[in-house]
Amino acid sequence: MNQSGMTRIELLIVILIIGLLGLAAAVAVGSARSSTRDAVRLSDVRQTQTSLELYFNDSNMYPASESFGALGSIDMRCLSSEGFVSTCTLGQETVYMNVISPTPEQGLKKLAGCSGAQNAYCYISTEDEYRVQFELENANPILGLQKGLNCATERGIGAGVCSAFSIE
Repeated sequence: MNQSGMTRIELLIVILIIGLLGLAAAVAVGSARSSTRDAVRLSDVRQTQTSLELYFNDSNMYPASESFGALGSIDMRCLSSEGFVSTCTLGQETVYMNVISPTPEQGLKKLAGCSGAQNAYCYISTEDEYRVQFELENANPILGLQKGLNCATERGIGAGVCSAFSIE
């Protein structure tokens, strides 16, 4: 008797292969989402740096902050000629950054926290220098950034915890 069907073992092998392909696809999608969230975080930090430099060019100083404040929080939603404020009034002041986005929180380990906020972009400054502490889910060897805490300053973005301000 000649049967032209699949045996149970062949069927199990096919199901196993399909399952492994599905698992590999799920891992790849998760990794891509994590990388996308990090790209958004880096974009937010670079946009903030650009806005801070525009503010500095007009004011000859960075917006004042004696302690770390969470960018995107109630008091720091907008950067205008008045500094960081809760809302910007178009036409009455120069607006450098109309909406400061809070960090995408998913996937972070709550390493960057300030002003009672976890997973925040934390900003502190003097007249001549600023620091923006932020967290990434993955290392970025091309940019020299590490998984975990990184720091943006007026000189660029680097790996690790933000350093103290230079004393002149």
